[in-house]
Amino acid sequence: MNEIKDISAEEFDRELKGSESPAVLEFWVRSCDQCRKFKPVYERLPERLGGKVRFLRMNMLKTIENLRLSEDMGVEQTPTTKVYCSGEEVGEIVGYLPLEEAEKRIYELLQGCES
Repeated sequence: MNEIKDISAEEFDRELKGSESPAVLEFWVRSCDQCRKFKPVYERLPERLGGKVRFLRMNMLKTIENLRLSEDMGVEQTPTTKVYCSGEEVGEIVGYLPLEEAEKRIYELLQGCES
């Protein structure tokens, strides 16, 4: 099973901008009820998408740098899940979604990754 890697703002460029492989990044905060509800859904997505995609998460309030990066990226609500192809954002999902719907939306966004 693929793991979800926790990253910081300092790791963002290396993990996303410097990678050709598709990635999904969840922005979350500990005090967010929707984040707590979405956590078990997000944790199942790597197994559901067959290891084709790297899954990352960032606690927006862990450091001031994380918060600044999140704000610079337009994250206004949590959870916000952004999808990347070849280091470029191709879409986002804002808020909680049930597992099947989250999987479908991410899969649709990833279709743009295939050349």
